[in-house]
Amino acid sequence: MIVSKRPLTDSLSYTLAKNSVLVTLIVGFSLSFIQIGVDYVREQDAIKKFALEILAANQFAAADATFHLDSPAAEEVAKGILQYQDITKVTITNESGKILAQRISSSAPEAEDSQSYELFGEIESFNQPLSRSGENIGNLTIYIDPILASQGFLDRSLLVLFSGLIRNILLAFILVFIFYRTITKKVIAVNSALKGLDPSNPSNNRIPALNIKKKNELDDLGECINRMLEIMANDIQEREQREQELHASQKELTYQANHDSLSGLVNRRGFEHVLNQAMQSKNPELVLCYLDLDQFKIINDTCGHTAGDELISQISHLLHKHIRSNDILARLGGDEFGILMQHCDIGDASLVAQKLIDQIGQYRFFWEGKPFAIAVSIGIAAITDKIQNTNDLLRNADIACYTAKDAGRNCFRIYEEGISEAARVHGDMEWVNKINQALENDDFCLYAQIISPNMTIGESGLHYEVLLRMLDDNGAIIPPNAFLPAAERYHLMTKIDIWVIEHHFEYLSKHPEHLANVALCSINISGPSLTAPGFQQAVIDSLEQYKIPAAKICFEITETAAISNLTDANAFIDAMHVKGCQFALDDFGTGLSSFAYLKHLPVDYLKIDGVFVKGIVEDPIDYAMVKSIHEVATVMGKKTVAEFVENHDIELKLREIGVHYSQGYGIAKPCPMSELSAIMQSSASMQTRKTLNS
Repeated sequence: MIVSKRPLTDSLSYTLAKNSVLVTLIVGFSLSFIQIGVDYVREQDAIKKFALEILAANQFAAADATFHLDSPAAEEVAKGILQYQDITKVTITNESGKILAQRISSSAPEAEDSQSYELFGEIESFNQPLSRSGENIGNLTIYIDPILASQGFLDRSLLVLFSGLIRNILLAFILVFIFYRTITKKVIAVNSALKGLDPSNPSNNRIPALNIKKKNELDDLGECINRMLEIMANDIQEREQREQELHASQKELTYQANHDSLSGLVNRRGFEHVLNQAMQSKNPELVLCYLDLDQFKIINDTCGHTAGDELISQISHLLHKHIRSNDILARLGGDEFGILMQHCDIGDASLVAQKLIDQIGQYRFFWEGKPFAIAVSIGIAAITDKIQNTNDLLRNADIACYTAKDAGRNCFRIYEEGISEAARVHGDMEWVNKINQALENDDFCLYAQIISPNMTIGESGLHYEVLLRMLDDNGAIIPPNAFLPAAERYHLMTKIDIWVIEHHFEYLSKHPEHLANVALCSINISGPSLTAPGFQQAVIDSLEQYKIPAAKICFEITETAAISNLTDANAFIDAMHVKGCQFALDDFGTGLSSFAYLKHLPVDYLKIDGVFVKGIVEDPIDYAMVKSIHEVATVMGKKTVAEFVENHDIELKLREIGVHYSQGYGIAKPCPMSELSAIMQSSASMQTRKTLNS
């Protein structure tokens, strides 16, 4: 066994000795300071107790002198108190604060002498009020210098520190000796044995027995280290194997994270990474194509998700077959694909896009023996210096794709900054995002506008139309004309209709007093909802879920929507009539053949379009139109509602014609649903006054 040679300051013995001395000194001095602190506190308490005893012993003599205003007697009391060397000053005053006696001890230290004893604090004063027959007649005040009162404290403190130092040093050397005999020698022996081990070959490393004649704890330690070395050798082998397997797994996970499992193409995450690298390469000829299949949803809904998956797989192979070899094809999600065209200008990209449109248009997807035609809309966006990130690039291509859909689908459009159509689509898409967020977060709110009878027709209770508003991030109201055009263009009206119906039915269910007071509430239904699969059943389910009396519900359908979907409109009206609901034909009179279709629509109310109502006071043609619509409706057994009634003069003309109801700002402005009852009462009162005046 070879004992290592090293400086004394680097040895374990030196380290243990140094640490032992430091620890014992720190602990010893800490205990000494604690003892000194305790003595200091006791010294201060003794001073206070001494002061109170002196004051108690002399208060009566001082009070007697103060009562008789006997300054010589007061001086004698003060002189007697100053016999105690700790007291530096005595003051006796009457009740008005006049000093009767004041003495200062000649033993009081000068300011310079007391600076080194600041730890004892400043001179403390102790006051004893003097009284006679319960009346305050003055004060006895003594001043004690802690320096004088604590004589001998510093000597005792130094003695405690010095004795503690000697004791701690002796204890430290004892600990060092014990550590060396019991630990250090054996650890040095093990360390010397370990120096001969070969770290590059752990399986052959062994520590020989250090004591051959008689085994001791060090040999036990060596055996334990040998077993540990064997475990380490096995662990190193297993770790190397696991690292190889982990590397293979990470490679597989990386591939799966960046590729679509269905089509085998790069997915959105991987494609965004590719786009980001391409944008950083500063290649001047980069073009992104955004593809959206036009008939995928129909096939997916009609034939099932299995058919939809198979269509995606086949289209992926078709696209990959007809793009250039250096282009990167990705599936971005659902029926959307992306193509990054490298070293390609807009002209070449347009040729490739048209080729893909033609190939997909000629392709037929067969499922269970039935052929399906497929079409695709493509948006093209060049990668320029103005593009800041991949989100902006994808958004531009998506806007161009939406523009292609608006142009009739099965075509491509190129994104151009500032073009009005692209700007409109951009604005619409922002509204689409806001509408979807509002549907998810219930950021819509319901308003109502009262529909007032023009004559006594035996109807009592609330009659109103349900209106929709959106809330912005600050809680401000956004009118419907701001977001409904985008909702109509991007097929969100059915979702909005269902939201309005469910939330209004829920409101009625939670406010039974409101429901009991409702005569009829009108809810608008858009044209797409009439043909939407499952919409009719969703309305019926909501009626049953919230237990709403169907006779109190009137659905409004615009004349244009009803005529455009006449068969579906009639089927929906008939089904809901069976449940007890009523129907109103909104904006009547705007169509070219309004009266021709009216007899085919079994509605209960005609809402005369406001374009005629607004002018009936000044324009005889408008007056005649409104009158003719009302007369035809009356013959057919339908009630009429005039829209856009903006003042009392229009209301009087409508009464003259015989129109049953009026609605507009002249009757009541739209209001939150919760304020409806109060506004209804105010409107009824105003209506009574108008009737009396007329």
